[in-house]
Amino acid sequence: MATVAYDNIFDAVTDNKAEASELQTRSDLMIVLRDIIDDKGWQQKQAAEHLGLTQPRVSDLKNGKIEKFSIDLLMSCLYRIGFRFKPT
Repeated sequence: MATVAYDNIFDAVTDNKAEASELQTRSDLMIVLRDIIDDKGWQQKQAAEHLGLTQPRVSDLKNGKIEKFSIDLLMSCLYRIGFRFKPT
């Protein structure tokens, strides 16, 4: 049996490199937001107020429902709580 290795886990779900990259970026941003919410000790309702989302949307974010979030929305949520993205 051959071993398959991927540079990006999302390469396993799509043959489109651009789509895999976008999925990875959305996943990374969602993880960052989830970690910030957890570090601040916010309940979902509090997080929703800070992020400009509804509580059900925060639930979607915390549960990793990647299909429900765009990069733009995730970046806006980070901006609303005082974080800036600076590519290296």
